[in-house]
Amino acid sequence: MTPSEKYVANLCKKSFLPFWSFPNPLGKKDKELCDVLVVCGNTIILISVKDIQVSNHKDKSIQYTRWVKKAVDDSIQQLYGAERFLKNIKEIKLKNRITKVKLPDKKLQTIYRIAIAFGSEYDFPLPMGINKRGFIHVFDEKSTATIISELDTITDFTRYLEVKESFLSSNHMLLPEETDFFALYIQTGLEFDYPVDAVAGSGGLWESYIKSEDYSDWRKRIIPSFIWDYMITQLHEYHINKTTNSQQIQDLENAIRIINQEDRIHRTELGLALDNAIKKKSIGRMLLPQPGAKHMYVFMPLTQKNWEGKEKELELRCIVARYLNPSVDTIIGIGIGSNGKDESVYDICYHYIPEITDEFIKNAKEIQQKLGYFKNPTQSHNSEYSVENFNGFGINNP
Repeated sequence: MTPSEKYVANLCKKSFLPFWSFPNPLGKKDKELCDVLVVCGNTIILISVKDIQVSNHKDKSIQYTRWVKKAVDDSIQQLYGAERFLKNIKEIKLKNRITKVKLPDKKLQTIYRIAIAFGSEYDFPLPMGINKRGFIHVFDEKSTATIISELDTITDFTRYLEVKESFLSSNHMLLPEETDFFALYIQTGLEFDYPVDAVAGSGGLWESYIKSEDYSDWRKRIIPSFIWDYMITQLHEYHINKTTNSQQIQDLENAIRIINQEDRIHRTELGLALDNAIKKKSIGRMLLPQPGAKHMYVFMPLTQKNWEGKEKELELRCIVARYLNPSVDTIIGIGIGSNGKDESVYDICYHYIPEITDEFIKNAKEIQQKLGYFKNPTQSHNSEYSVENFNGFGINNP
């Protein structure tokens, strides 16, 4: 990998987590498909990176034309070729030539294409591939680092790509840099009180925004969300090892995939709810699902009292929670606490139960009556918690 490719791969790994971000996957005849492939749920992101130095030609327009051809146009062709290849396969082989990653159902796939072009002069305008073959997003060094770092969940990032594609399909962008457009998106969502057919400006919008009180408040407000990022990584590293069987790995990856698709705002709400449960020493808590969501969470603090049977208790609490919440089909149980050695410990269980039978209801009621799990439940809404009351989880700060 070139230094620029490695930089982008590491940035994606940090933002989208290592188990859904794959550098240099293999395509036709085992040749490199693209520089980075991201696969999460039904979302596929294809990324091509080119680092091309500007030529020494005296004519600035010729410099620009030559640079665009090598840094942008070549990436665009690679991305369309990669997409064409993916349409004929069900799984992709990774760089090690052994591991294969299953692709989402073709009828459900959403594909985003990103050409990352390094090496330009900053006064070089970045073209965009807007044609019938699909929209191509073109980023330079600055916009790559800014956007992937700020939109560091798969849902927030792809939401930006989708909204941008929709907006520019019928409107024009007359801004010096991608980060200016990004600043406009962050502050408006590209929703205006009046009809527009173009956005224009002199630049510097992103630099102004990050100096604003709004940006400072946002960075403070999302602090509770980062327990979610840390927890996902810890769950993967702690639970997947040589003794983990294939079904356990599948359940864990299913759970983490759902967790990973929570956006930054919802992660903040979940982090606050988790902090509140720990602070109030709740023995178990159900968090009501988001509107339209088919999954919900059960939080259970881990203590010396429940340490020995913590996995079983978490599983049984999830069964009762499914019985009490007929609108969902998936329950994710999360246990969090300390092992007494000043080390944070996380447990997780995943239950996909699309239908509940009379036998299931009978069993859940027996668990509820016998063990008292959620016998008099207090179901929590995300909006009940405030960042001003954030306690830092009472565990090691990630």
